[in-house]
Amino acid sequence: MDANVAVAAAGEAMCWICKENKADSGEHKTKRSDLLAVLGTPTQDAPFYFNDLNRRNQPVKSLDAKILKMPVRICASCNNARTQLHDRAWEHMSDRLRCRRLAVGRWVRCNRVFGSSVKRQMLDVHLYFLKLFGCMLAEAKANGYDLPIDLDAFSQAIMSGRPHAEVHLQFGRCDGTVGRSNLHYWKTDPGESVLAGWLYELDTIAVSVLYVQAGKFEHRRDLWHPHSRTSSKRFQIADFRYSKRDKSDVAGPNTVA
Repeated sequence: MDANVAVAAAGEAMCWICKENKADSGEHKTKRSDLLAVLGTPTQDAPFYFNDLNRRNQPVKSLDAKILKMPVRICASCNNARTQLHDRAWEHMSDRLRCRRLAVGRWVRCNRVFGSSVKRQMLDVHLYFLKLFGCMLAEAKANGYDLPIDLDAFSQAIMSGRPHAEVHLQFGRCDGTVGRSNLHYWKTDPGESVLAGWLYELDTIAVSVLYVQAGKFEHRRDLWHPHSRTSSKRFQIADFRYSKRDKSDVAGPNTVA
């Protein structure tokens, strides 16, 4: 998509989370602390290079560069005070997972990641990825995509501090990529069930963020959700090392953001 279209459409928009304040704060596509931990600090003389579907090898000379942030913004209050604990929970989990040798298929207990307040901290991780997902949905809608996914439900979850019933996470191994995939969606039949998702990749680890319509798909034990009876206290390591797979085995979804 053309990010400039989204920026123009959202230039005077209100924050999609609180719907009260002007959207004037940019959220990083990949968390700033993650970029710093994995890539270090870029400089004028030694920049990073950013690739997307439109352009390759775009120089990045600062971790606060505009290109690293979502085109659709939220307000400073939501981006800082309201979601600060969510950011910190993922920052801690990211650090712990990157320090471990994760074996595909193995189960990891959440209390091995968070020593205390496990339920609260894992919920905060869920809410952190809700924020990113919501920004991607807002961006898609700003660019004219009519996705059958209610953005208000994402707002309500963050505002209330409760999980989104239809958003699940998978934690897994990555193949060295750093960045965020586009948002993809699948429809089983016109007007029927919808599955959407995207991948957050951070060198050796990755998180798949999935929207799964309630009642439309059979529950999978490898999907983590705060309210899941079978997996809320642990998660299974998935394999996201796609560069090692036969591309013919991967179904092609619709790309929207």
